[in-house]
Amino acid sequence: MIPPALEGFFPANSHAGTAERYVVPVVGRDILIATGSREVVVEREQADVMRFFCERRIVLGQWNGIDCEVWQLSSECRSMEGFGVTDLRSLLLSVSDDQFALVSRAVQMLEWQTTHRYCGACGAATESATEDHALRCLACNISVYPRISPCVIVLVRDGERCLLGRQMTWPEGRFSALAGFLEAGESAEQALHREVFEEAGVEISNIRYVGSQAWPFPGQLMLGFLADAVTTEINVDGIEIVEAHWWHYNQLPDILPPIATMSGRLIAQFIEEAEAAAAG
Repeated sequence: MIPPALEGFFPANSHAGTAERYVVPVVGRDILIATGSREVVVEREQADVMRFFCERRIVLGQWNGIDCEVWQLSSECRSMEGFGVTDLRSLLLSVSDDQFALVSRAVQMLEWQTTHRYCGACGAATESATEDHALRCLACNISVYPRISPCVIVLVRDGERCLLGRQMTWPEGRFSALAGFLEAGESAEQALHREVFEEAGVEISNIRYVGSQAWPFPGQLMLGFLADAVTTEINVDGIEIVEAHWWHYNQLPDILPPIATMSGRLIAQFIEEAEAAAAG
């Protein structure tokens, strides 16, 4: 029995030999889902109709105690009767967190193998390791593991207000918490101080970790934080962030990230805490 905190999934690169088997069918970066279903996995019997389109298989581990694979399917399967494709961003809003984490892993594992077919040091072909999820260059004795890029995302608070910014590519009226990638050699805390100051000119303190989320766009791990403002004058960088404001907790922008995202969770927690403080 795996720990409940793993939410039903145990990563492994080999089958446990379960009687049943699950398949996550992937087409490009989309997931093939049976019409009328909200399940991101299909049972092996149902997956049999897809085997003619299957180009590659990777063992993911065990999902709810059952062996689980990801199948990379050719684009021709999009015309299969009884199925339709759904993109990852749509799934983020329509499936549970544990299912979204599973399909995120499935898509990222396929992309990792595709982009690391050759050794970055000598150019020789890599091959799958037997003992773990790794690609190995026998010539260099180098092992390459699935790429995960850590990012920090923070909601900065000033009493009953929070700092939200808008990226250049976003539509008018859409705002979110500030975020950015960790630089080499940085701690998460250092990255938070740097990103908030670079993007909005604000200094912060009292950093509090809230949680993390796999973010397959294309392969990040979002580390979510709350922090308090030391300074409140805003000076956006005009490159990543073109607009930023302080927003009262009951007068927030019309377009906010959904609760399924880490940014949405941070905003929701800020509102909950601000309302509790106001109520005394």
